[in-house]
Amino acid sequence: MDTIKTYLDNVFTAFPQTDRVLTIKREMLAGMEEKYQELKREGKSEHEAVGSVISNFGSIDAIMAELGIEPVCDDENGGLPVSRDLAFDYLTQMKKSSLWIGIGVWLILTGISAMLLSGGLGVFLNGHENLNTGALGIFTLFVTIAAAVVLFIINGLSLNRFQSFSTNNLRLDASTRVELEQLNAKHLKPFTALVSVGVVLILLAVGLVFFFDGTAPLNYEGLPVAMMLFVIGLAVFLFIIAGMPKSAFNILLGKGDYRDKVKYAKSERLIGAIAGAYWPLTVAAYLLWSFLGNNWHISWVIWPVAAVLFGAIAGGIGAWYYTDYKK
Repeated sequence: MDTIKTYLDNVFTAFPQTDRVLTIKREMLAGMEEKYQELKREGKSEHEAVGSVISNFGSIDAIMAELGIEPVCDDENGGLPVSRDLAFDYLTQMKKSSLWIGIGVWLILTGISAMLLSGGLGVFLNGHENLNTGALGIFTLFVTIAAAVVLFIINGLSLNRFQSFSTNNLRLDASTRVELEQLNAKHLKPFTALVSVGVVLILLAVGLVFFFDGTAPLNYEGLPVAMMLFVIGLAVFLFIIAGMPKSAFNILLGKGDYRDKVKYAKSERLIGAIAGAYWPLTVAAYLLWSFLGNNWHISWVIWPVAAVLFGAIAGGIGAWYYTDYKK
C-alpha cells in the first residue's frame, strides 16, 4: 500500500502543487487503493497486487494532459537525468566493486597479520627472532598492499563514470524510483545482518587478545594480535560489501547524507584531502615505531587508534558542514 502512495508522490513531483492537482492526486490514490484491495481479496500477493495496479492504471502524464495540466519544466526540477538501465548498471557495479574493495582491505590486514606471525615462526623454528622470517613477513605485507592497491585502482576506475552521481541531484522516472525504493527496502535486512555480524566479529577479535593475555599460543605474544587483525579484516570486509550498495541506493534516491549533494561533495573533498596526508603519515609512524624500537608486538595499536581518530575527524567535518548549511 505504501508503495502505491510513494509511486504517486514521485509522479506528481513533476506537476505544480496546486489545489486542483492535489485533489486529483487524492482521487487517484483512492481509486488505486480500492483496486489494490480488490486484487488482495482475489488472492493476489501484495507484490502482484501493487504491480498490477501501477501497470494497469495508465499513463498519468496522459491523464494530466487531457485535464490541461502541464508538468513544470525540467530546468525547474533540476537534477541529472538517469535512465533505468544506467541506474541499475550503477547498482551492479557498486556491488561488484564492494566485493573487491572489501577483499583489498582484508588483504592489507591479513598482510599485517602475516608479518606478525613471521616473528612467531622464527621463535618456533629457532627459539629466537630470525631475520629471514622477519624479512619474509615484511615481503608478504608489501605484496598484500600491492595487490590491494591494484584492486582499489581497477575498481576506482570502473566507478569513475558514475562520479557525477554523488555530486548532483538525480532525476529518475517514477517507475524506476518505485522499483529502487522496493529494492532498497529488501536490501535493509541483509545490510543489517552483515553489519551486525561485523560488529560481533570485532568484539570477538578484541576479546581474543584479552583471552590469551599472558598465555599466548605457541608462547608467542604476537599471535593473538595477528588473529585479531585477521578477524577485524573480515569484519571490515562485511561492512564494505554491506555499505557500498546501501550508499548506491542512497545516492540514487537522494537519502541520508546524499539529500544535499552540494554539501556532501564539499565535505567529501575536504575529507579526501585530509586522508591523502593522514594515512601515509600513519603508515610512516607505524613503520618507524616498529623498526626503530623493534616494537612489532605493540605498534599494531596505531591502526585502531588511527581509524577511530579519522572517523571522528570525518564525522566532525560532516557535522560542521551540516550545521553551516542549516544556518
